[in-house]
Amino acid sequence: MTPTDIVMETGALSLGNAIDHTRWAIREQAPTAFQITTEHGVIVLSEREKADLRQFLAKLLARRLETLEASY
Repeated sequence: MTPTDIVMETGALSLGNAIDHTRWAIREQAPTAFQITTEHGVIVLSEREKADLRQFLAKLLARRLETLEASY
């Protein structure tokens, strides 16, 4: 995925905006994730699954941030 793809798909206003939002998500959202919301409702997770979700999100967002910052 290219930085342009990320900006467009996330609805960011610019590359810098996407970077700022991704940094915020890593700092504020990933550490507090506790459920998954889908078009068909909420998936309730066990405590271990919540920890796994938080770890996965942190890695996913860090990879996104690397992609975005590489072209900034």
